[in-house]
Amino acid sequence: MSERSISKLVKDISADAQALAQEEAALAKSEAVAGAKNLGIGVGLALGAVFLLFLSSFMVLFTAAAALHEGAGWAWWLSFLVVFGALVLIALILVAIALPLLKKGNPTPTSAIESGKSAFQAIKRAVSNPGGPRY
Repeated sequence: MSERSISKLVKDISADAQALAQEEAALAKSEAVAGAKNLGIGVGLALGAVFLLFLSSFMVLFTAAAALHEGAGWAWWLSFLVVFGALVLIALILVAIALPLLKKGNPTPTSAIESGKSAFQAIKRAVSNPGGPRY
């Protein structure tokens, strides 16, 4: 096996480093997009829950007015109370779905950072020992 010249080694290291940098950038972008997507879905569901709670506050007001109007007759205001309870239940379900997505939505590209550190160490090894293994 013939020894490679130093200029050839430098060119190889440069080309490998450039390819590695491009791959790491693509990985970081992929991780950031996935994390941002989870955050977006979680925020959207949480906003949906807040909107339903806002609408349900009107039901509480209508129910209170109906309760005052009807007294103890248990007529139509009871239906307002049931609708209010259904809206609160839907809002709670949306929050239960949103919380895990918000916790999971970390746009920091952690595996790309770790991979970049590993690549940097490999490049340092290659520069310090040009004829050695490139793992």
